[in-house]
Amino acid sequence: MKITVRKATINDYESIIMLIDGEFTKEGFGFVNGAQVKTEIHRHNVWVAVDGNEVVGCRIGSNTLWNLVVSKARRGEGIGRQLVETAPPQTIRVKAIPVGHLSKAQREAFESPEAFYQALGYHLWGHDYPRNFWQRAGETAQYHAKGDVPHILIYRNPDTTLFGPEVSNG
Repeated sequence: MKITVRKATINDYESIIMLIDGEFTKEGFGFVNGAQVKTEIHRHNVWVAVDGNEVVGCRIGSNTLWNLVVSKARRGEGIGRQLVETAPPQTIRVKAIPVGHLSKAQREAFESPEAFYQALGYHLWGHDYPRNFWQRAGETAQYHAKGDVPHILIYRNPDTTLFGPEVSNG
């Protein structure tokens, strides 16, 4: 079937959570929790890649891409590329080294996403500390603390600046 990428709706929530939980662990790979996913769906910051009625990939973040997940069984089919290129983000923040509450198996299974984003034309812009979220009942997710180890790589779209598309003076 043909993969379709579209904005997620709240009806996609359970499928997104099943995909994330089935492929990764929040602690091990830096993925958001359910409350954050729900908040970002309501903010229209989540895209899903669907094959028929099955969610096979998802992206969290609009101008800044925070998380990208594709079903391991479907990798290599261009789904991740479609999720990024549907609405190219200006900035991509990715976990580059396996730190945190990881088992030995999680450390060994960690795959750096650097080559993927570089292949899409994004350039390394810098390093940063992880940012954590919190949420109280009835509130939207908010950032609060930063981590201790700068293990986040920040990639920038070379066609944009901090203030929008590059403008040529020549």
